[in-house]
Amino acid sequence: MTCMGLSRIIEVVNVHFEHLNYDTRGILMELRDRIMEAAEQAIRTNGLSKTTTKEIARIANCSEGSLYNHFHSKEDLCIQVMKRHLQGFLDVLFKLPGRKGTRTVKENLAEVALAALDYFHLSIVMTASMFTEPDFLVRHRESFEQRNEGPHRANEIVATYVRAEQKLERVNLDVNARSIADLLLGACFQHAFHLQFLGEEEPQETRAKYVEEVLLTMTRQLFS
Repeated sequence: MTCMGLSRIIEVVNVHFEHLNYDTRGILMELRDRIMEAAEQAIRTNGLSKTTTKEIARIANCSEGSLYNHFHSKEDLCIQVMKRHLQGFLDVLFKLPGRKGTRTVKENLAEVALAALDYFHLSIVMTASMFTEPDFLVRHRESFEQRNEGPHRANEIVATYVRAEQKLERVNLDVNARSIADLLLGACFQHAFHLQFLGEEEPQETRAKYVEEVLLTMTRQLFS
């Protein structure tokens, strides 16, 4: 066999394994997503304390061993599910500081409020479940503190944005920026809680209308 022929064989084999690795990664990611969806379904149905990895694996149609190949524990799995829901909200929050002086303040805050409503609607049951396991809640809180993270950070980002707009004289200097953030995100959380408690679904058009009404009330103070 010539060197050229051998090189061609090696090239074909390498391409084959590249495709195989790509396919394998895709299968593993699909399984990971399926496990996360199963965990959320189980926790929403049974609560966190009564949900077991065995039940999650059954719903995901995989073995418990496969579950532990992707997640260290039930707690880790729960946290990863919440992080997945959180990502869209974080994307909007992290863009907010760069929004100062652009568009209108109302438009910028509406974008945050809609993202917050989506996140709270998806995560509120999962978050509430943590309170049924105090040890898990303590560890989760300590982890947040170590990384200087936590739900309060969202309010701080919004408050910082409002202060920046005050410096540009686009927001009334007399208003308290942190109170504006608390009122906006608090209203979103309360609204999502009511929907979940009552078992109601809300069309995006209705959700947008709710945000518009909240901001209409708030902006009378912001711009008076």
